[in-house]
Amino acid sequence: MTSVEDIKRELEYVKTQYGRCVEELKEKGEQLGEKEVELHDLKKNLRQRKYEDESEKNWWLEDMQKLEEEVKELKLDKNELRTSKDRWELQMQKLQNTLMETTKT
Repeated sequence: MTSVEDIKRELEYVKTQYGRCVEELKEKGEQLGEKEVELHDLKKNLRQRKYEDESEKNWWLEDMQKLEEEVKELKLDKNELRTSKDRWELQMQKLQNTLMETTKT
């Protein structure tokens, strides 16, 4: 049988991991927001810009594609972090319930 101290230790670990996920999620959200604004501005500039030649236009289009990839990756990272955060949160709830049940008896 698991002791109350073991449960408390595991709960502290899970809370730490959950907190890290929340922080990373916040950071990814900020990065994603910045990149989305940058991408929006770039697309707007692409529509309004007069190009001297086709190579200049291609350069800008390549830049836009790179930004689109970065945004896509950040969205995937954010989704993975959200899933991880949910798992840690569920584990934390289970441990808190186990702790309550263990201390009742």
